[in-house]
Amino acid sequence: MDGPILTPTDPILTLAQWLSPGFPIGAFAYSSGLEQAIADKVVTPATLEEWLSDMLRDGNGLTDALLIRAAATGSDPQDVDQTARAFSPSRERLLEIDAQGIAFCDQLRANWGIDAAHLTYPVALGVGIKHLDLPLTVAVQMYLHAWVSAVVAACQRLMALGQTEAQRIVAALAPLCSEIAAQAEHQTLDDLTSQSFAADIAAMRHETLSPRIFRT
Repeated sequence: MDGPILTPTDPILTLAQWLSPGFPIGAFAYSSGLEQAIADKVVTPATLEEWLSDMLRDGNGLTDALLIRAAATGSDPQDVDQTARAFSPSRERLLEIDAQGIAFCDQLRANWGIDAAHLTYPVALGVGIKHLDLPLTVAVQMYLHAWVSAVVAACQRLMALGQTEAQRIVAALAPLCSEIAAQAEHQTLDDLTSQSFAADIAAMRHETLSPRIFRT
């Protein structure tokens, strides 16, 4: 059945649906530069947790948290989206948030009746949160946790990382996801910053990696 989903749903379940691996935004196709970092032997099973921790604290983790909050708390989504695009440190980072954002907007329009189009992924999520009045800090926590889960799953296809160790890393980083979500409550887009230089450079270099299996 086409059109907005009218059945009342627990807000947490809506977020769980939006941020699940099965939601059709193609998250499985992106590695956030990790494919290059693994090819360079910079990231190994022993260093993956630390690498992701740095990305969360000092890179796209906190950046995305601030963009989600800005889009969900009254800022003009188009202005926030332009900021997200301008702040992208590489072509591949922009490709990642643009392609996933377009797919997310398609779902918001088709299934929830939310007028959103061609927004970057964190901004699109913020718009959806605002329209459905979903719990914002919980949403940011779940977004960051979903990102960690997705890139750890990508790493399992790229190196000798078993299921048990992969899940240990995801669990170990969960408190940091909550910490960053809480930190973002007291910050604005004026606090945007990024110091995850090694990850940014890996994402830039990935464009010429051959062979490769991920888009970023």
